[in-house]
Amino acid sequence: MKKNINVQLVSQAVSVALSNKRQGTSKVKTRSEVNLTKRKMYKQKGTGGARHGAKSAHIFVGGGVAHGPVGNANWNRSLPKTMKRMALKSALEMQSAAIVVVPELNKLSGKTKEAVAVLDKVAPKAQRICVVLEKATPESIRSLRNISRVTSVSAVQLNALHIVQADKILFTEKSKALVNTRITGKPIVVEKPVIAKTAKSKTAKPKKAVVNKQSAATTAKTKKA
Repeated sequence: MKKNINVQLVSQAVSVALSNKRQGTSKVKTRSEVNLTKRKMYKQKGTGGARHGAKSAHIFVGGGVAHGPVGNANWNRSLPKTMKRMALKSALEMQSAAIVVVPELNKLSGKTKEAVAVLDKVAPKAQRICVVLEKATPESIRSLRNISRVTSVSAVQLNALHIVQADKILFTEKSKALVNTRITGKPIVVEKPVIAKTAKSKTAKPKKAVVNKQSAATTAKTKKA
């Protein structure tokens, strides 16, 4: 293994990515939520047994759970940007033999048949393929989403977990350049679509006639005379 590969950092980045995928919605019912009667099980004294109240207590079968998950667990974790870049770099170096640049990925028209033909040509025996695109277009998503062995991700969202889990990692030239830019720490410039501005046709409005009040008054007097 290469000396500049930090296995511990890659393991930490994978653990953080897996933790961030958890929803934290697990929930159990407490003794106040189970559908059981709340009446006292038997009388307080004279039975020879321990004193008990409702059967919904956690020590009985069918009762509520004590100190269980309540459905609002927060599993979100994070890594510093420098550690993320180094983990991504180490993961790519670990999987350097599985990286392939495929220009045909830019030409996907939305048909799954075309995507399967490209994948069979490049990685016929791979069980898990990670396709790294420059940006997720509707055509590329529609082409790859129905292939069970493919995980498509944009270059901006690629992390160590995507790389470690894949048998083959397919890049385009632009997506590989974007990932290299992320590793070096340079800001990624996203090209915005240029919208041509159409010149608005200005219709000439008729000018209002300027009327001199004094001249109008004199003309009116002359007409009366």
